[in-house]
Amino acid sequence: MRHKLPLFQIPAKENSKPSGFLNTFFKKHEDDLAGCGPLQPYPSGTEIYSEGTLAEVIYFIERGIVKLSRLELNGKERIVSLRSRYWLLAAPSVILGTPYSYTATTVTPCYLRPITANCFFQVLKTNEAFSQEIYRLLSQEVLSNLRKVEEVSYMPANERMRQFLRELITELSPEKTQTHTNFQVQLKHHELAEIVGISPEHLCRVTKELERQGVLISTKGILTIIDVSKLFPTL
Repeated sequence: MRHKLPLFQIPAKENSKPSGFLNTFFKKHEDDLAGCGPLQPYPSGTEIYSEGTLAEVIYFIERGIVKLSRLELNGKERIVSLRSRYWLLAAPSVILGTPYSYTATTVTPCYLRPITANCFFQVLKTNEAFSQEIYRLLSQEVLSNLRKVEEVSYMPANERMRQFLRELITELSPEKTQTHTNFQVQLKHHELAEIVGISPEHLCRVTKELERQGVLISTKGILTIIDVSKLFPTL
C-alpha cells in the first residue's frame, strides 16, 4: 500500500523548533534595513505569489498558515505543503535564483513581512547570527521531510487529524486556545485529506470517528469543532 505524507509541519525536536530570532531581528531592524517591509495583514484565501513568477521577495510569517500548491497537467490544484509562523516563504527559490516553485495562498488570516531579495542577501552577508539562523531553518526543512516519512509508519490517521486541528486552532487564536468553541475549519474536503495525508474516503471515516468522540460535527461538508478540550487532552 502506498502511503501519502502529511503536509503540515510535524512537531519538531527541541533543537529544531521554530525560533523567535527572526521575528525579533526584523522588528528591531525594519527601520534601518532597506527592503525589509512592515508587517502586513493578509485575509484567508489571499494569493501571495504564483508559481513560475520571478522570485524577488521572501515573506516572513509572523502568524498564520500558508499553503504551497501547484497546478497539475489536468489543471487541478495540488497542495504540496503548509507553512506556519516564523517561516521564511520562498527563501530556497530566492537563494537559488529560480522562479517561485509553488503558489502561496493564505489558509488562515496571516501577518507577513515582505523582504526583498537584495535585502535578504545583504543581511546574509553581513550578519553572522542571521546567517546561522538561515542555515538552521534549511536544515530543519530536511529533517522535517524525513520525519514525515517516519510519521506515517507509527501515527494513526485519527491522531494526525487531531494534530493538524490543534495546530490550526493554535495559529488562529493562540491566546484563546483553551476556551475556543464552535471553531469552523475553512478547508475543502479534498484539501484537508491532502494535508493529513489520507484519501478523501479515509477522511470521511476519520471525521465520523471524531464525531462519535464528540470532538466535532460535520454539516454540509463544513467541520465545526465543538469541544476543543478533547483535542488538547492536557487542558
